[in-house]
Amino acid sequence: VRLGRASEKFLALDGKTYSLKPDNCVVADQERAVGIGGVMGGEETGVSDSTKSILLEAAYFLPASVRKTARELNLPSDASYRFERGVDPEMVLRASQRATELIEEIAGGTAAKEVQTAGKLPPNPADVSLTYEKCDRVIGTAIKPKQVDKILTGFGLKKASAAKITKWKIPSYRRDLQRDVDLIEEVLRAYGANKIPDQERGRYSPSSTADHAHDYESAWRNRLAAAGLYEVRTSKLLPRDRFAFGENAIELRNPLSEDAVALRPSILSGLLAVLDRNIRAGADRVAIFEIGRTFIPPSGKEERHLGVLLWGSVEGAPDWRATKNRNVDLFDLKGALESVVPDLSFRAGRFPDIVLPVDVYSDERIIGFGGQLSSAKSNAPSPVFVAELHADLLFNRNESLKKFREIEKFPAVSRDIAMIVSDEVPHEKIMRAIEQPREALLQSVELFDLFTEKVGEARKSLAYRLTYRDRSRTLTNEEVNAAHAKIRERLQRDLGAELRE
Repeated sequence: VRLGRASEKFLALDGKTYSLKPDNCVVADQERAVGIGGVMGGEETGVSDSTKSILLEAAYFLPASVRKTARELNLPSDASYRFERGVDPEMVLRASQRATELIEEIAGGTAAKEVQTAGKLPPNPADVSLTYEKCDRVIGTAIKPKQVDKILTGFGLKKASAAKITKWKIPSYRRDLQRDVDLIEEVLRAYGANKIPDQERGRYSPSSTADHAHDYESAWRNRLAAAGLYEVRTSKLLPRDRFAFGENAIELRNPLSEDAVALRPSILSGLLAVLDRNIRAGADRVAIFEIGRTFIPPSGKEERHLGVLLWGSVEGAPDWRATKNRNVDLFDLKGALESVVPDLSFRAGRFPDIVLPVDVYSDERIIGFGGQLSSAKSNAPSPVFVAELHADLLFNRNESLKKFREIEKFPAVSRDIAMIVSDEVPHEKIMRAIEQPREALLQSVELFDLFTEKVGEARKSLAYRLTYRDRSRTLTNEEVNAAHAKIRERLQRDLGAELRE
């Protein structure tokens, strides 16, 4: 028995010639190969009607070697089917003796006395330990030890020890029995699965952080869909001609194509690609969002982000803008984000590729950005508004410990302030003038009215509702009026506001 030689030819019993490879196991004489080990014999050494002498070969071939050779040569056979699944090594000598007996009995041949043996058979399988307690636990019902022993003995196993942990000798033809659970499977197979009683087992599965994150993201999706946005799923890989927000993306070493060369650092890259396709298809409005993973350079840290994109016309009932048909604006974007998290705040910020950029805050912590996309980054005929929030930060914010606060026992007092200011004075500056320094009794401030007609050129009128409360007592008019007067004075002094009575 040897390995095949390079370019060695072999004429098999099927009449075909095969080119052997150096890793093919062959049975050979001094001149040539006479058989492929465990696969097929050779035609030149085959048995015919004129055969006078026969050399019997009984062998055990490694299943992996037989399988590989049969596949490489594309030569399936009955022999390879058996050998590649494993045969009993102890049957090698017995099979040879039985074949000799049959030849003598049927053909009347005379057997030679000499028997040649070469190589070593693989050792018998190792003993396997088993406890009856584990057998009962795995199967789910109690089986008497005597019955377990009877079943395993019936499969040809021999009990080597009778201690609490029993050891079983595995027969050579059962090399699949290697662990205690393999023995338990044999016991179950013989005992009958239908004999195991049914049990109703209620198991409590505590919710995990991943479960909570999934629930929050599902709620965000529902809210954005209710606000009129469509969810999209875009590729995490960017093309060679990257869109905006993908300039610093981490490149792949071996990209599959020019359309997938880098990991996206921002959700907005994919949303802009969707916008471009929809505009070319003739859409007049695009309102989309996506929640997915991003890869932050240079380390490639994974973060889950929420991206929102709005573009096109808005048709509906007249609103505070006093127009029925209009294009989307920053307030539509703000409303979409607040549908996800109601108590967000927006402050002027700085961000490349964004016109009128705003930073998005939650509990005085910046969690994202938004604004109008620069015309240099989009071919859209009208303004495009985008925003991207750090979904993980939003989730951690929602996961924080909720504290119960006692219901207020004493009534609040409200006062309104109506003022006329220059168009250049932003709402944020007015809020800062009202709240800084914050009056001790001031509980909340709410803008409830805004109009620009009949108040003069480049001017606007705003009205705010201020709520005052003390948690320990009822306020008097004098206390409220004093605090309110200080705020009115600051508005006049710092902003030049014209207060309306």
